[in-house]
Amino acid sequence: MASSGKKFLVPFLLSLLVWYGVYDLVIKPSYLYDALVIQGIATHAHLILSLLGYDVLISDVLYSGYLNHIAVLGSDGVVIGPGCDGLVIMALFFLFILFMPGKISNKLWFIPLGLLGIHLFNVLRVVCLALLMKFHPEWLDFNHDYTFTVLMYSFVFLLWVVWVKFYAKV
Repeated sequence: MASSGKKFLVPFLLSLLVWYGVYDLVIKPSYLYDALVIQGIATHAHLILSLLGYDVLISDVLYSGYLNHIAVLGSDGVVIGPGCDGLVIMALFFLFILFMPGKISNKLWFIPLGLLGIHLFNVLRVVCLALLMKFHPEWLDFNHDYTFTVLMYSFVFLLWVVWVKFYAKV
């Protein structure tokens, strides 16, 4: 393996191990960070659905305070939980860019912009799932499990490609 590959791969993989350990042992059991991100997703999805003219019910009381329920009136709605908040994929994106070659000045704007993009993509995902639950609830499971998973990881992969192609100059 080339030296430049080791400079990226070893720290990236080690940081991923640390991240997953911290996430599983500290972040996930405390619910605090997941709850904050979930509340943001639900609030932003509520705003978009309201702007589109839908009456929306949002509640965080139904599910222990860290899961959130959002529904277009007349539907069962969707639950946003820790597995759906995007924290893990945000960490994956962050660590990839952090350890890739490139100017720190570019990382200082690219990472926050990418994290914001992932969050907004996730908000749009919840909006679409809430609308699916209203109009085609039979399509929810497939789109939740496959369509939006592929789209989210494709979006993050595209961000990585942009970084490598335009900013990862040594």
